[in-house]
Amino acid sequence: MKQWMILLLLVFNFVSCEDLKKESRINAEGFFVIWFETLFRSSGYDSACVNDSLSTPLVLSNPVLSSSVQKTYRFTTGSSGLKYTFSVSADYPACGVIVDIRSCRPPYAFASDSGVVVSCNSGSYRNYVSGGTQTCQIRSFSNQVVLVYLISATSSYPTTPCTTVQFEVIP
Repeated sequence: MKQWMILLLLVFNFVSCEDLKKESRINAEGFFVIWFETLFRSSGYDSACVNDSLSTPLVLSNPVLSSSVQKTYRFTTGSSGLKYTFSVSADYPACGVIVDIRSCRPPYAFASDSGVVVSCNSGSYRNYVSGGTQTCQIRSFSNQVVLVYLISATSSYPTTPCTTVQFEVIP
């Protein structure tokens, strides 16, 4: 809410109907656009939270296989948070794979092994089970939209995608 009030104040300060100098109005509008983009970028907001063309909906109990270098999914959680299974082929850790999960609610937190805690039955949020499946739950991500970034290859070693990477939201 505070960000929107600041935004409105800037709009009224920089853009005026009585501005007779078109040059200064264009410069002010340019400044406003840059400031607005910077505000949302620094706040952690990701437009994939609401833009269907930037993320694919996940369906409960419908596994997805990693088929591209990076794919972004979104899911609306229930009262128990996000519960999922994650499988990686036996060629891990010689292959690259990353699963990043973040909240679409401010402060737009990422799941982690320490901050926003992820409980797993084997391995941990960042240490996957090679050639097996682990079940994890993020209780603090309850009743909200979350983004799941499934990345089947990393930009640093190892750059080879894993043979099989599967992610499934479960009840």
